[in-house]
Order: sequence, then C-alpha cells, then structure tokens
Amino acid sequence: VDVDRMLSDLKIPPPPPPTATTSSNKMNKNGESDQMKWNVYVCQTPQSPKEQKTSTMIPPILDTFIQLSPPNLVSVYPIKLTSSSTGFGGNNPKPPIVRCIEQSTDASFLWNGGSIQQQEEGEEEVKALEITNVDSVDKVYRILTKYMGIKGIDPSARECLKYTYKGNAHLEKGEISSAIESYDKAIQTNYTEQEGIILLMRATAYLRRAFNHQSALRDAVSDLAASVPESHKITTLYSIAAQHPSLSKDIFKRVLSDCKVQDSKFQQTKYRHGLYEYSLLHAAQDSLRATELLPDYAKTWLRAGDSLAELRKLKESVQYYERAVLVDPSLEDTVAPIIERLQESQEFLNEARANGWSEDTLRLALDVAG
Repeated sequence: VDVDRMLSDLKIPPPPPPTATTSSNKMNKNGESDQMKWNVYVCQTPQSPKEQKTSTMIPPILDTFIQLSPPNLVSVYPIKLTSSSTGFGGNNPKPPIVRCIEQSTDASFLWNGGSIQQQEEGEEEVKALEITNVDSVDKVYRILTKYMGIKGIDPSARECLKYTYKGNAHLEKGEISSAIESYDKAIQTNYTEQEGIILLMRATAYLRRAFNHQSALRDAVSDLAASVPESHKITTLYSIAAQHPSLSKDIFKRVLSDCKVQDSKFQQTKYRHGLYEYSLLHAAQDSLRATELLPDYAKTWLRAGDSLAELRKLKESVQYYERAVLVDPSLEDTVAPIIERLQESQEFLNEARANGWSEDTLRLALDVAG
C-alpha cells in the first residue's frame, strides 16, 4: 500500500461555519403525520451480576425502538418496573421487558415514582402488550411491525442496527478486526440514517488498531536499535582485522551477517510503520466524513482532530478541535491542553525542518515517540 500517496490524496476540508440546529423528527416512508398512536415503555431495571456479564451480547433495546420507530406514531420511554407491575409476564418475567400501550388508552396506566402500574380491576380493558425477553433487534422489529402494526419501517434499518450493535460489542471487548468487519457490513446495508454514527465508530476502531500497531512499531524499533553495535565497537573490529589479517575474513563475514539481520529488522520496522499510518488514514477518512454527516455532534470533530493529530496534520487538527468546542463548550477544559501541546509540536516540526531533517525521519520519530 502506497501510504505516501494516500497521505497526499487525503482531503481535509476546513470546518464549515456553524449551522442552525434542525429538528431530528422524521416522517415515515408513507408520509404520514398523524398523531402518535403508541407509547412504548422499555424496562431499565438494574441487572443482576450474572446478567451484567452477558449484557454486551444484548443490543440496547431502548435505542433500537427509538431508531426503528416512526416518531410520529410511537413515543419511547425508559421505565423502572416495580414488583407490583409485573403481572402480565408472571412473577419472574425475564428481562428485557417491553410494554406497548395504545395512546388512547394509556391513561389507564398510572405513573408511580417513575414506574407504571396496571389499571384497577373492573376498569375498561386497554389495548396493551407486554413482552418479556426482548433481547434482539429482530424481536423489536417484529413487535413494531407484527404486533403493533406499524407500517413503513425500512428492513435495511433493522440489518444496519444489528451489524452496528455487533460492532459496538466487539469494540467494547477489544476485538478490533471483528468490530471493523461489522461496521463495514452495517454501511453496506445502505441505510443512510445511521451512516454518520457508524463512520464515527469505525474511525474509533481504526484509531485503536493504529495504537496497537504503534505499540508493535516501538517494539520493532527497540529490537532494531539493539541489533546495531555502538560505533566504537565497529572501530575496534576493523582495527583487529587490520592488525591480524588472518582473522579479517571471519570478522568481515560476521559483520556482513549482522548487517543482513539489521536489514531484516529495518524492513520489519518499515512494515509496522506502514500498518500504523494506513490505519490512521482510514480513521481520518471516516471521521472527516462523519463531520459532514453530523456537523452538530461534537464527538465527530473530536475524533477527526485525534486522527489528524496522529497523522501530524497539526494545524488542521487544531481547527477541528476548536470546532468541537464551538459545538460543545463544555469540552473547552479538556481540549485546551491538547491544542496547546499540538501548537508546541508544530513549533518543533518547523525547527526540525529548518535544520534539515527529512520528512521520513520526522514521521518515524514522531510516530514512535507518540
């Protein structure tokens, strides 16, 4: 892979001027704008230690309902179910628990300290569903389309969310390659509503892969440095060879053998460096695109700043960090020291270039130093 060409081809647009925040409400595919017809309550009851161990295997059900539900037809709320509000599912219903209640009858369910209680006996029957063990995107999709009768939900949204959540679970467990593969499949569903978030998460995965390569690069550089003898030892060997010609052949043969070992280690260092920069380029490309898709989300600007800083695009990275603070002023205390450090690094780069350091030497030195 020609990393130098990819670096030169990397297009880094300046941050655009801030735009006014727009509403995130969307029409469904049928263009319906009727009053919302359902309330969905997703149990947020704390998990037992055993359940917490397997929680990464279950997608975020609350978020799944929010992402798949047409907002003009369904309102989604987190709730905490009390022990008296579990009658539908039996005494020990298996979480996650979901209650779907038609809005016209939702008043029959009373709020009580953040929980809902079933209607009193004898009151008019309500149209409501309670489903336990809702532990997959497919189950949420089936509830919405089959049991609630919601029309116009894009099946590609379901597939996209499945791969995105898988990617997130892999990333949380440090399975970087599997995470990237899942995010690739999520993007291939062509569900554009989630593209910005997926690119942001894939950029995060590529950054983590880059840091893993950077660690291996440092080990390779240390191994290479250890194989290179100090200059005075080389001088001593040549002096011995000159004083004892009978030993010169064996000495030069040893020096040549050592040189071959050093060359092999040097090639390994170049290989590791290429992997590091290649991952950074992917992170930069994804995060820059994410800023275009989600300009009002500060994390996209932060991730772009992180990627550009690692690629030594220091002036550009400062611009992206500053834009993150503009989007979210609460980040100023966190970002200010980073910007200050980058500006100091830029001064060092300018001085090193003025003293004749080559770009390749600078890149390797900075990448190893971190």
